Amino acid sequence: MVHMYQEVLGHFGLRQNPFALSPNSQSFHSTSGHDEALLQLVFGVETRQGLMVLTGEPGSGKTTILRYFLEWLQQKHGYSTAYIFYTLLNTEDLLRLILRDFGIPCDARSKGELLSALTAWLLQRHRLGDCPVILIDEAQALTSAALEEVRMLLNLESGGVKLVQIVLAGQPLLEQKLHRRQLAELRQRMVCHCQLPLLTFEETAGYIVKRLAWAGSQDPGLFAPQTVQEIFRYSNGNPRVINLICEHALISSYADRRNSVDLNDVTAVAQEFELGGRTDVGQLPSRSMLCRVIPFPQLFTADPGAPSEEISAEVEIPPFEQEKQTTSVPATASAKGELPVRIPRVPASVSRPETIIACLSSAASLLQSRVRWYSRSVSSSFARDSRLLVEQCLEWLNEPRGTTTGAASARHRAVRSVRRWLMTPSSSRPMISRQPRQPRISSARQKHS
Repeated sequence: MVHMYQEVLGHFGLRQNPFALSPNSQSFHSTSGHDEALLQLVFGVETRQGLMVLTGEPGSGKTTILRYFLEWLQQKHGYSTAYIFYTLLNTEDLLRLILRDFGIPCDARSKGELLSALTAWLLQRHRLGDCPVILIDEAQALTSAALEEVRMLLNLESGGVKLVQIVLAGQPLLEQKLHRRQLAELRQRMVCHCQLPLLTFEETAGYIVKRLAWAGSQDPGLFAPQTVQEIFRYSNGNPRVINLICEHALISSYADRRNSVDLNDVTAVAQEFELGGRTDVGQLPSRSMLCRVIPFPQLFTADPGAPSEEISAEVEIPPFEQEKQTTSVPATASAKGELPVRIPRVPASVSRPETIIACLSSAASLLQSRVRWYSRSVSSSFARDSRLLVEQCLEWLNEPRGTTTGAASARHRAVRSVRRWLMTPSSSRPMISRQPRQPRISSARQKHS
């Protein structure tokens, strides 16, 4: 599979995957929003402000900025850093991770001993001119107790200078947590708050070009302007979604042996991952693009010397399409704008009776489980609706009759009639038959007759 993926990249002249979902500071693309966030973080650390907060939607590039900023701190100034990315922790475990990332040897178990070791190390680094920085990613998952512990760390000072700088990065939920009443003191210590925006259309186009150039592409027409516009429409400028669409669109283009990505590739990926927007289910394939490139592993081995046979089959045409197309379509035929239905070569051992019986038994078991699940779902839904109906009828019957007026009175009469009908045995109910309606004779005519 790795060899096949390298073949996909080589088809477009790429040395590496330009749209990998894992954050990579080397492929960092600078935009106005990213530049502003980085400048505020740099300013906060160099002026020893204490607490900086970076928020943004999932996939907007927060982790990429943090890793870029982390490398800048280490290479530019040689500051000590601790990068925490797993935040489902209690306060003691959070302190242990900070000590470990700073490289502080400590075998203490109690919270007091951990704080003492951290304070002594920070004072020592301060005398050496160091500025330790703690970067906490996914900070929205921190508990209120852990965030309160972060506030207490900001109290560590020497000569009016904070001994440690802290950067909290997280999703918009982090903003909501910081607005809680019990975290008011932590919010007051927040010197800068960077809200990372999504990319504009121009920034999306530049992002794709920068990524392709970084991966070694020399083809400016790999993504046409119309294709980039479609990518922006489905991704809303979210870098992670852009990477997802572009990577799978490249695979789809390679599967059709084309040298560029077109609109159908983008729309098919949007349909497959339910990204919203316009998707035409009737014209686009719903199966994964990887299945068109990477052959499915064979579960059976052919007998030695037994030639492989090409299975002939016909595509089943829906009833509403039979009027347009009356002839059967061969499995290997390819209509314009549609994918060919490729039937792989299957070893002759698959056609053995025992293999067919095993496949049919497996399909029957699956169908039986599906039927049982559907029956339970229908029964549960019907029982729930019946219970709600009975409760509503009882509620109507228990209403005070002295206060019923208008619609309520009509409702009581209707419920009483339904109740009377339900309580009457079915054998004693008269058969309702429609009799011809007799014409009404006026009183004057009756006297005359």
